[in-house]
Amino acid sequence: MACCAALLPCLAQADQPVHQLGEVVVVGVTPLPGLDLPLAQVPLNVQVAQADDLQQIHGQSLTDLLARDFQGVNLTQSQGNPWQSNLYFHGFTLSPLQGSPSGLSIYLDGVRQNESFAATMNWEAIPDFAIRNVALIPSSNPLYGLNTLGGSLVLTSKSGFTDPGGSFSVTGGSWGRIQADADFGAHGDTFGFYAGVGSDYESGWRAHSSSRVQQGFLRLDWHPDAATAIALSYAGTHATLFGTQTLPVEWADTPAAAYTWPDHFTDNINQFNLRGTRELGGGWSLQASAYLRLSQSRSFNSNVNAYDGYDDDDGPLGYAVDGPFDSASVGQYYYTGLSPAFDPRNPGATINNVPAANVLGNVHTRGYGASVQAVDDSEFDGHRNRLTVGASLDGGSSRFTQYGQPAYFPYDVAQRGNTVGLLPFELDPMTAAATGTRSYGVYFMDVLALTDALHVSAGGRYDHSRIGVSDLSGNEPAIDGRNGFHRFNPSLGATWSLSARLNAYLNYDEGMRAPTPIELECADPAAPCALPNDFTSDPPLKPVVAHTFSAGLRGTLADGRLRWNVSPYYSRVSNDILTIHTGGSAQGYFANVPRTVRKGVDAGFGGQSGRFEWQVDYSFVAATYGAPFAELSEDNSSADRLDAIQVRRGDRIPGIPRQMGTLAGEYHFTPQWSLGANLRACAGQYATGDENNQDAHGRLPGYALLDLDLHWRPVPALTLFVQVQNVFDRRYFASGQLGSNVFDTPDRLVDTNGPGTSTLFVAPGAPRAWFAGLQYDFGRRLD
Repeated sequence: MACCAALLPCLAQADQPVHQLGEVVVVGVTPLPGLDLPLAQVPLNVQVAQADDLQQIHGQSLTDLLARDFQGVNLTQSQGNPWQSNLYFHGFTLSPLQGSPSGLSIYLDGVRQNESFAATMNWEAIPDFAIRNVALIPSSNPLYGLNTLGGSLVLTSKSGFTDPGGSFSVTGGSWGRIQADADFGAHGDTFGFYAGVGSDYESGWRAHSSSRVQQGFLRLDWHPDAATAIALSYAGTHATLFGTQTLPVEWADTPAAAYTWPDHFTDNINQFNLRGTRELGGGWSLQASAYLRLSQSRSFNSNVNAYDGYDDDDGPLGYAVDGPFDSASVGQYYYTGLSPAFDPRNPGATINNVPAANVLGNVHTRGYGASVQAVDDSEFDGHRNRLTVGASLDGGSSRFTQYGQPAYFPYDVAQRGNTVGLLPFELDPMTAAATGTRSYGVYFMDVLALTDALHVSAGGRYDHSRIGVSDLSGNEPAIDGRNGFHRFNPSLGATWSLSARLNAYLNYDEGMRAPTPIELECADPAAPCALPNDFTSDPPLKPVVAHTFSAGLRGTLADGRLRWNVSPYYSRVSNDILTIHTGGSAQGYFANVPRTVRKGVDAGFGGQSGRFEWQVDYSFVAATYGAPFAELSEDNSSADRLDAIQVRRGDRIPGIPRQMGTLAGEYHFTPQWSLGANLRACAGQYATGDENNQDAHGRLPGYALLDLDLHWRPVPALTLFVQVQNVFDRRYFASGQLGSNVFDTPDRLVDTNGPGTSTLFVAPGAPRAWFAGLQYDFGRRLD
């Protein structure tokens, strides 16, 4: 604030009337509600959606809305399940998969939704029907704490005061999809309540990929006087999600097939959140919150074990399901004679030369936290000044256990890829651990109006994070340890309304994320893990730090009927943590790389002309490595004789398309009838494992998809709709990974003579789909 004050004399004569940039959009810029600013005073390209926008994509999820309507967002489903999407924004990731590098934070009513165990995001835990506001805040804004390297997704729930009345909707269509939700809110003079439930089921378009999700949300509000508001909310989710894996590109003619199966994930999440706000007078207000989050998850994964000459000893093996344990083989696997494979070293033995394994994992997590924040909205030397100071605590304790089961692949086309267990599950002694995380943060933000048109902001946050791991098996005491990370991250910004229809901004942020327990305990190249499962004793990792510059112009034309924005950014990330794959796609370790870079630009142009509304968005994202390094990638065709590849400075980071674009429009034939279209295009990308961009088949082609939706409102309270996704039934690949295909015989059964064929594995995109449904509103304002 002192720095800002020094400029006041120079700018005192530059005061001019307040400029409003088209429609005044107010956004919150702190995790706790309290500091709300007009968009023209926020030095970032904040993108906002309301509850009506979510309703417009009937039956789809929050991630679908983000991918369709928000600049710089890309979505992939490597698991073949719509609830397990990987979200990319400006080259940073928010994923439900353990081991994915998390670079985005997410909040619901001020509560961090990133799981403390692995910083993952369970999208099924978000009750879409209960969301009132969505804000995607770019940059490494330190006010949002750990994991905010590329941005933060901030969600606000409905209440009985903000959304009185109710609604009911049901959607059905392709792949046995049936989705229904209902909600209702009401309030009196001092009390209000909001409640909603939702249920979603579909069999899935790929084999063995069904989903069943059940959600509930309850919020109680109490306003004892005009200066006080208290809210207590509960969110609960039960989900069972089946998924499949990526497929060899040679199987592109059967995109619905499963490679290995079954794979499924079950979770139960219960979250309680108590919030309060109090107007203290004199421009001061106080906000506080406390939460408890209980999560239980159970996963079952089918895996192919890497070929290593399975039986090197020679003698006959067992011919029954309960055959003997072959302690002399390199991999030490159980073998069975149920498949007519053979051991090339011993033709007299009948074994499955590519054994499988099933992995059963359990994670029980208790997350908790509290935060307090004070906001002063007053004047400083005659100029409006808004100061926010706050502190937060976020903690979590997890118990992680994993059980392994030797398995085999039946030599049967109908059962291709099914990993049949040979013996009961047994506890893996290296994967029974308890973890604890605790992060403290203190922050401030000051926004000063140097003139009515020029606003500057300065702030920062100090984070201190402690992470501990304890062995529960008694066999791996070396994994016991404590790690601490701390840093102060600054933020500086300015906005300038050059006219009533033109606004410019400039911003610099720094953000940090600490390594997760999984990353810390799987960081040794000499002892790679079965990602993301094993815990071993490994060297420490460094925290990841992002330095982000943002700038932009935004404005309106034609008396506000047209709107546009251009928003370049540059982010340099130090000590980025990447997954280094070794010995096949399921083995690897985590390591710091000195530097990565994300730079790009978001641009948009849209408006309304009569009955027609339209929007054009374009995003360029150059995500590259900023320093050379070497890694093992045995399925990369450019690897040397030691299976190593050399990654150069400037090589592109896999999985991130360089260009994305959206063309959307809606035509209102009458007040009751409307037809919408959305065309999304995505450029090519490199597959994971092709970090050096040199593999012969490691580049995936781009694609473009067209969606249509038709709405009819016969009466104001009732909406009927039909949606068609991927209208032209375009076949495309959303992501890819290099790996070894062990089912490379002509009939796609197990190859018993070797380690399989190195190839590109792809995540096929969903084919054409049809959905229809209705929504009925009652007791609400109907525009």
